[in-house]
Amino acid sequence: MTQSAELLQMETGTWLKQEQGRAVFAVKAPDDLVVKVPMEALRAADTGRVRPFLYKHFPTTRHRMLLRQLTHDIEVRIRSHDAGIASPIAFTNGVMRTDMGLGLLMQRVGPEGGGLGMTLDEFVARDLLDTAALKALNDFSRAVFALGVVAPGLNSRSIVWGQQEGKWQPLIVDGFGDPNVIKLRSWVPYLRHRALHRGMERTARDVGLHWSRRKKMFLRNDYDALN
Repeated sequence: MTQSAELLQMETGTWLKQEQGRAVFAVKAPDDLVVKVPMEALRAADTGRVRPFLYKHFPTTRHRMLLRQLTHDIEVRIRSHDAGIASPIAFTNGVMRTDMGLGLLMQRVGPEGGGLGMTLDEFVARDLLDTAALKALNDFSRAVFALGVVAPGLNSRSIVWGQQEGKWQPLIVDGFGDPNVIKLRSWVPYLRHRALHRGMERTARDVGLHWSRRKKMFLRNDYDALN
């Protein structure tokens, strides 16, 4: 891991001192970080006339996806802390430079032994969605609504299963954050919930489940709610 990752990874560490309202920790970089580089920004930079001009004079525009996801993760983590509910989003750890452009440092979601986890559709295709996994999926869904997550790109590929203390837990790894300048979905619960319900319904169709808007949970198609 790079020094940037060492400085940004604060989940575990050794307390050094506390002064002026700050606590300082020495940390080691574990193998639980990955870097996500948005390829769309790289392709768009070399096409058309407007975008190259825009990116040249407003460079942060190219990285709006990184900023959007980083900011939204921070907002959700604050609500998560206050509510005592685990965040349904894979945590972010700032940005870092790569040879393909700026990337978003994110929690590695996958088996405890290493590697990346299965997406929800892969998880279901391997017949791993047992009673415990369905309950974990519904706990995840309730947290999405309870913590005000905005996820317009939610689908069965943006939800990935990671292993924590031997148990499989789903997390959103992509498609979160409000992409609009006027962030109505962030401010208006009705609009946010409507978009989330659509995303959950889309996800349910992809994996052969049923989404209940009233219960805010996934059901098997025989409506046997294993909760």
